[in-house]
Amino acid sequence: MKGSRIKYFKCHEPALTDFEIFCKSRGLGQSEVINDLIARFLKENERQQTLDAFPKREDPATRVFELASLVAARSELTRILELVESNLENRHTFQLDMLRALKVAEPIYLRTRDVDLAKLLHRAEVVLRQ
Repeated sequence: MKGSRIKYFKCHEPALTDFEIFCKSRGLGQSEVINDLIARFLKENERQQTLDAFPKREDPATRVFELASLVAARSELTRILELVESNLENRHTFQLDMLRALKVAEPIYLRTRDVDLAKLLHRAEVVLRQ
C-alpha cells in the first residue's frame, strides 16, 4: 500500500457482523473492500459542493485572491485595533469601524483558519468586551 494509515470507524450491528462474515466467506480483505468503497464514494461525490466543510481542490489562480483577502482582513483589523487602543476619546467610532471589518474578516477566517487572523480576532473580542 502506498502511504497507508489506520483509521477506526464505528459501525452499527448487525451490519458490521454481516460485513465481516461476507468478507471472510469470500476470502476478501476487509481493508481492501473499505478502501475501494472510500475511493468510489470520493469519486462519485467530488463534484458535490453543498457543504463548505467538504474539501475541494483549489484552483491555483483563485488561491491568490484568497491570500489577498486574508492579507487585507489582517491589515484592516490591525489598523482599527491600533486606533481603538490609542484613541480612547474616539473609541466608539472606531469600534463601529471594527464591527464592519469583522463582518469582512469572519468568512475569510472560517475558510482559512489563519492563526494570525485568529489572534487579531481574539484581540478584537477583548476590545469589544471593554
